[in-house]
Amino acid sequence: MIFIVIGLFVVVAVGAFLRQQAQQNKNQESESQTPVDPHSLDLPDEDAAVVVEEDDDETGFVLSAKQITDPEKASGATYSSHAPAGEESPYGRSSEPKQQAQAKVNLLRWCGRSGNIQLDNMTVSGPVAYWSNGESSTPEPSCIDITLPVEFPKQGDTLPADGAESYASMSPLQRGIYLTWLAGARIQPPLHICYPTIWLYGIERRTIIDKLDLTMCINEAFRLLPLLRWEALSKSVIDFITWLAIRVWLPDEELLGYCKRMNVVPEGLLDILLNSYANSMLPLPSAVAFTVVRTSAKLRRENDQQVYHSEEALQKFTPIYKDICKGGLIFKKPENILKISYQPSNPSVSLGKKDNDTVEIPDFFDDLSVFKPLLDSWEVFLLANKPAEPETDLADISERPDFEGFISTLRPEGSDLPLIATLENIGKLMKFDTSPKSKITGKERKAIVDVAQVEGWQILPDLGVSGRQYNWNDRILLLELEPGTLLSQSYRVASFILEFMCASLAVDEDRVFEPLRQRMNDFFTLTENDNIRLEAQKPLCMSTQYGPEYYGDFLCSWLSEGERKSVKNLVIDAVKVIPEFADNPEVNSVLCEVLKLREDEEESQGEALKSSSNRGNDVLNLMTLLFKSN
Repeated sequence: MIFIVIGLFVVVAVGAFLRQQAQQNKNQESESQTPVDPHSLDLPDEDAAVVVEEDDDETGFVLSAKQITDPEKASGATYSSHAPAGEESPYGRSSEPKQQAQAKVNLLRWCGRSGNIQLDNMTVSGPVAYWSNGESSTPEPSCIDITLPVEFPKQGDTLPADGAESYASMSPLQRGIYLTWLAGARIQPPLHICYPTIWLYGIERRTIIDKLDLTMCINEAFRLLPLLRWEALSKSVIDFITWLAIRVWLPDEELLGYCKRMNVVPEGLLDILLNSYANSMLPLPSAVAFTVVRTSAKLRRENDQQVYHSEEALQKFTPIYKDICKGGLIFKKPENILKISYQPSNPSVSLGKKDNDTVEIPDFFDDLSVFKPLLDSWEVFLLANKPAEPETDLADISERPDFEGFISTLRPEGSDLPLIATLENIGKLMKFDTSPKSKITGKERKAIVDVAQVEGWQILPDLGVSGRQYNWNDRILLLELEPGTLLSQSYRVASFILEFMCASLAVDEDRVFEPLRQRMNDFFTLTENDNIRLEAQKPLCMSTQYGPEYYGDFLCSWLSEGERKSVKNLVIDAVKVIPEFADNPEVNSVLCEVLKLREDEEESQGEALKSSSNRGNDVLNLMTLLFKSN
């Protein structure tokens, strides 16, 4: 009996001890699951800057070239804007004690074309750059540390003449200049070589280390190239573009689209373009042949006139090319190889042992004799399209109006801003009848344009649009223009579309106008000077004296219903970059009303999948005849 009592006592004691242990374990588990204080996380300082990240990153949150299997190395990884800013690594929990896992890590993040960085009152849209909240744990000289002070340049400031080796080493004013350049979509020539160099550092890391956005980075580097006046940097950008294009073997359609925008194309890129047709026994397409002979430095001669790409010029070249080349030039793959190597300029980036820094491509330009039929076609094309001599020689103009005095009277002293006047101002200068009852004739408009061009001025809006109504009280913009400059049809159509969009959508803010202006480059082939002209057009577009019906009536009188749909689809595509317009049914309703289209008609699948460049080509082809060449 005694042993039974002792046994029961032991069982009860052990059970109590086990229950006590279970309760202690439960308390510890509860404590470990206590929510983390958000103030302990490494988040942006709301008073310093707010970063609005892009939401269309298809790549997920890991931007490193390969996964990091060791959690202890997570602090040195490169993350996208979707990376969590908490204590855990996306690669798993750390095996280290909790105190070490809570250490703050300033992640290196990427902000692409669809993202924004806001500092003070400036929004940097689509900077295509890295940023961090504090000094990044991954060394990167191009990283925009949003905690560093920024001083934006003001009118009258003395701009610094020296450069910097990284964003962090810039002075506050230099950072302001750099961010202002980025906010302007990098379409203006940079003030110092350090700004494009530091921006290029980020592009190199994105492509070489992250191995992401390769095509987009090539495109952005292409856009930068015409703005550079430093030979060494230009060569570095060309080498980067060529090397990367060969590494990823850029699709023919995309490569051809890039080359169309350039006046001179690097030899390696043309070799890629030609390689697709070598040994195929297929004739070289007219568009490729036109681009190669127009842009090759080895094929061009000093006395050749400058020809810009346009569908109109291509259509004139095609029958000549097919006639002389008997349907098209056929290439054989050459034996010689062109070797292209690239050394990153970013000091924190190097090509790893597994990466080959030398790429090879057949050298089609080693023997130029194979291009002789193509060169013969080009010579005939240039001769047939030589600009006509002016009907009236400058020396024969009698009683020439005092245009210089007219400009100096209207322009404030010392101002270099675009000059705004009216057609009546110039009409009176040229002694035309500008009374309210008088209607301005096509002959008078042509005379105004001719006199302005002789004096080196361009008039906006285009006064040569067929069927458009003009009045003497119309406001016009006068821009300085090099005498003899020919304005491309792409620019003329882009200018009108931009004017039409602003009127239809009541655009009256720079934050809306600027992205729409930049979007024109996605639809049309525009030069740097074309972009400068479109930017100068802002005062007229944002305070147009005509309503959307004015433009709608003009388009309805010249274009069929199907053609007007193409214009509407382009505008819908263009305004997607504006948050309040993106997927907004009211935008479609307004455009349908202006263009007299049915709202309930659904867009075909083929039309919905069209690229921006194809939409631009459609509109260019149907509207190009409405613009008379000057």
